[in-house]
Amino acid sequence: MNKIFYSKLAINNIKKNKNTYFPYILSSTIIISLFYILHAITIQMSSGEFLGYESMKTILNFGVITIGIFSLIFIFYTNSFLIKRRKNELGLYSVLGMERKHIGKVISLEAIYSGIVSLLLGILLGILFGRLMFAFLLNILNLSTAIKFSLPLKSIIITFILYIGIFVLIILYNLIKVYTTNPIDLIRESKKGESEPKSRWIIGIIGVILLLTGYYISLSIDNPIASINNFFMAIILVMIATYLLFTSGSIIFLKLLKKNKKYYYNKKHFISVSNMIYRMKQNAMGLANISILSIAVLLTLSSTISLYVGIEDSLRTRYPYDILTGYKDNEINNDKIEKIALNTAKDNDLNIEKIVKYNVLSTAATLKNNNIFPRKKSEKMSLKDLYEIEILTLKDYNKYKDKDIKLAENEILISTNTGEFKYNKLNLYGNEFKIINQINDIDFLSSMNLFDKMNIIVKDNKKLEELSKLISQKEKAEVPIYYNYNLNLEGKRDNKIKFVPEFKNKLHSDISKDIAIEDIYTSRDDFLSIYGSFFFIGLFLGIVFLVATALIIYYKQITEGYDDHDRFIIMQKVGMSKDEIKYTIKNQVVKIFFLPILVAIVHLIVAFPAVIEILGLFNLTNEKLFMLFTGLTILIFTIIYGIVYLWTSKVYYKIVNE
Repeated sequence: MNKIFYSKLAINNIKKNKNTYFPYILSSTIIISLFYILHAITIQMSSGEFLGYESMKTILNFGVITIGIFSLIFIFYTNSFLIKRRKNELGLYSVLGMERKHIGKVISLEAIYSGIVSLLLGILLGILFGRLMFAFLLNILNLSTAIKFSLPLKSIIITFILYIGIFVLIILYNLIKVYTTNPIDLIRESKKGESEPKSRWIIGIIGVILLLTGYYISLSIDNPIASINNFFMAIILVMIATYLLFTSGSIIFLKLLKKNKKYYYNKKHFISVSNMIYRMKQNAMGLANISILSIAVLLTLSSTISLYVGIEDSLRTRYPYDILTGYKDNEINNDKIEKIALNTAKDNDLNIEKIVKYNVLSTAATLKNNNIFPRKKSEKMSLKDLYEIEILTLKDYNKYKDKDIKLAENEILISTNTGEFKYNKLNLYGNEFKIINQINDIDFLSSMNLFDKMNIIVKDNKKLEELSKLISQKEKAEVPIYYNYNLNLEGKRDNKIKFVPEFKNKLHSDISKDIAIEDIYTSRDDFLSIYGSFFFIGLFLGIVFLVATALIIYYKQITEGYDDHDRFIIMQKVGMSKDEIKYTIKNQVVKIFFLPILVAIVHLIVAFPAVIEILGLFNLTNEKLFMLFTGLTILIFTIIYGIVYLWTSKVYYKIVNE
């Protein structure tokens, strides 16, 4: 046999199996183009210098690596469908006289041709849409004129190297399958029906235990920093549980339905339940994969979109005022600061809208029950007990909340972000205070949201100074009072940005270099770079996971269609009408098809509180915003999922009715 024969046979096979090869080539093309675009954009952004550049570069590189790794897994996974579908065909080649090395050449050429087409189309699509996606990212980051786009040769080379490597690995994998499998056995295997799977109760019980444990960990997370490690542990447990419950739990459930004679012997349920019991053995992994990819799409998009849209909320949590100044020298005159602020504002055609001055004592300490005491650095300490403690005076609180509350020497007001404090007394580093009231309207303090927080209001500045000395002594380190002078500006944005360095330079030259200054304008650019990059990567990964989900669903449907073809011919021969068969097919497909997305939505609902805690680390505390975008993401994804269902169902019905 000459080389031309093998090439023609490989091309004819691709054409003949277009129902399986076309989606494979299309999905590979999309993923290759997305990888190229993201890599090219990462290189382009690396050539720029702007606020948040380093953070954004790290996030983009993470996206490139994630898509690269996922490409390897995904292309291998879809290739396994192609090989599995063609067991009978490969077996026939052997019967017709082809040796294993000849079969190996044919399937290698098929992989080479489909790989070349995918790679070239992917690069071409990447080049065509790269500029558009780059402009979209610059618009997100508000850098529309900062960086120009070009076609980096390095991205083309790396894309070629990566995906040629993946396709070479696929060829090697396919050759190993051909050389280690008896072709005659392939024919027998393709004709062999599924045996009824056993009810594996132990695996099912383990799955339930892991699922409940993962849910419990997720629902019990109440500390932002602890939430990260615990949440990823919960994700791993829930993923394992999802696979176990789809492989064993679904079969157990269907067999319980079978035992319910009233339900099972109804003609509407008899065929579909029987089919699903036999088919769940091979369907389970595919359904679990669809469920995991669905939750990945929902979680990635809802969280990254919420972060981007909620940038202003996050900024105002971290920076309640436009300009924040703080210093620990009580001899610095606030009037001098105010004079410099007014003059600098006037020079830049700005008005000072609001000035807020207050004194605060801040520390991180352990809170257990109603006792606050120093952290034990030598011992392992639960982050659950670690609190950010901020103590301020009643005078400042009354002034900015327009109140006239009175406090005695050892009386305090408190507020926490963890709900109601159930005690009426608080022991603060050995000093006992009576809690007069719990308030929730302290909104003029900056917050990092790293730990749970307690604000304490004491009688006066004298008490604040006493506590500063006491806490410094107990902590064995200086814990000073910080004097804060914060203000809001009114005027044009460019003038506000110019105000900041001028104000800072005058404070440092005329008063003290020890005055710390932060501003919302510089930080807004930082936030845009970080959250905009998250949003951009979230969209990319969302598209990748969505493509993977759609393709797995498609292959599952056509695999089932071919497997069910002969089965439904037999049903017609034993007297079932076409309408009854169509109802049975629809009933079976709908139940199997929508189970993964229902599982994914349940997982997302349970994960919601933990995700809120993690988003809190990024200063996003607007739960309603996240809830809104989570709901919209679920709605849009369900609609797309439904469209994929209608498309793949048509393919399924067509195969069954051939």
